[in-house]
Amino acid sequence: MGFFSSFIHNEALAEILMEGHHPYAQEKLRAADLDVLRQKMPSTETLQAYVIGRIVGGGRGVWAATDRAVLLLDPRFQAAQRIEWAEVESFEAERGRFGHTVRLLAQGRPWSLYGADRELASQMHEAVKARGLPSRFDERQARAIAWREAAPAGWAQDCLLDARRRLNFA
Repeated sequence: MGFFSSFIHNEALAEILMEGHHPYAQEKLRAADLDVLRQKMPSTETLQAYVIGRIVGGGRGVWAATDRAVLLLDPRFQAAQRIEWAEVESFEAERGRFGHTVRLLAQGRPWSLYGADRELASQMHEAVKARGLPSRFDERQARAIAWREAAPAGWAQDCLLDARRRLNFA
């Protein structure tokens, strides 16, 4: 993270580090995220799940699971990395101080996001498990009260349905 990034994202970083809550983990995909996903997804592919978190030294990151691949959006590269399911070795989501930390082992390399929402991480876990790949999910609730009070029940499913609709019709 650059020196000036801490000034630009100061409020969010303070909330993550002091309160253990990532305010941008519980949101619908942004139009810019969907534009990048469209570039890497054929129109016949279906979005299965997504998760938003922070990349150490990189800022906001988004992972999206489709029926054919996992797409990793990293702001450092200004594009999405496409990893076919055959190249994915394992997935795990573990409760941590800043929300859930999600890890993906693919192409012989580890990938991770921290500060991810529990419900979105659970959807990602289910998408990976449905592919028959090793996947582990930490069921424990987040420590911070802000995580538990931030979103109503069923909102993660609504976010996924919204992303699917916007990907196909935008």
